[in-house]
Amino acid sequence: MNIMNAHGVIIASSDSSRVGTLHEASVEVLRSNQIVRVSQANKIAGIQPGVNIPLMLNDQLCGVVGVTGAPHEVEPLADLIALSVQLLLSLEREYSRSARRATEARDLLSALLAGHSTPEVIARMLEAYGLGGELQIELWIAPDEQAPHLEKSDLEGVRTSWVPLIDAQWRIGKASEGALADVPDLNDRYLCQVPTADPGELLAQAEAMRTLAARTQLLAQRANLGIWNEDIAVAVARTPVSSLKYLAAPARALNQEQARTLLTFATAPSMSQAAETLHIHRNTLMQRLERIGHVSGVDIRLASQSLRLQHAIYARVALNELQIF
Repeated sequence: MNIMNAHGVIIASSDSSRVGTLHEASVEVLRSNQIVRVSQANKIAGIQPGVNIPLMLNDQLCGVVGVTGAPHEVEPLADLIALSVQLLLSLEREYSRSARRATEARDLLSALLAGHSTPEVIARMLEAYGLGGELQIELWIAPDEQAPHLEKSDLEGVRTSWVPLIDAQWRIGKASEGALADVPDLNDRYLCQVPTADPGELLAQAEAMRTLAARTQLLAQRANLGIWNEDIAVAVARTPVSSLKYLAAPARALNQEQARTLLTFATAPSMSQAAETLHIHRNTLMQRLERIGHVSGVDIRLASQSLRLQHAIYARVALNELQIF
């Protein structure tokens, strides 16, 4: 058996001495794209009886498979071998493509997260990957390395695959209304950034997300994103550990329920909505807020003081004193 490349040169053979030599019959196959059957041997020319079949890959003639023997006997075998070789080539090509795409995705996300790339570099990398328009970066703290979502492959021109970097999983892709249809469970820590077509803004978003990935307790589970404030979380995540206890001081007297109540109230569009989220009556919520103000000594009716207290709560979360998100 011989396998020839697109030039008729033997690249694999059951007779290793023939590797690298020209196979005359295969040249005719490559010229005509037809099966060539050889019935008579020609010892002088080194030709033996057999069948030579075109080898196709993606509808393109890429080589020849030849099997020595009486044509009517070996043709079925040669045909089967050609199909097997074509399948193996297709699998290898797909694997190589997938490996290349995975490498490109890692390079792209690494450039975004490294913090020293320029918008121009990111724009070129996005173009090379086939991503354009409004894009969004996703960050997911995977519960384990065998999570089913990690098996989600890239979609050409739509998104990368999940890439493990900085103790988290990252992905970038085009924005869509159904973006959350293909994300981890509600109990997983997950963040999907606001869509943008500006490479510079993508870099800024990536830097903030990298900061949060280093302080995972400040990254909310999907189920708690409604009461979570990314700006406060990032600001606290950037605070030196030595300063956190001072930042946390105003909320030191608050318990878990009181802290969650204040954050729910601060992120809700109305008092009624906050009460509904907490599954309590509106009057009960007002009483809780009064108690929070009394315990903390902070007038939460003033936006600046309320914001300071929220920062303090996030600082206690960063110190693992509260588990809210």
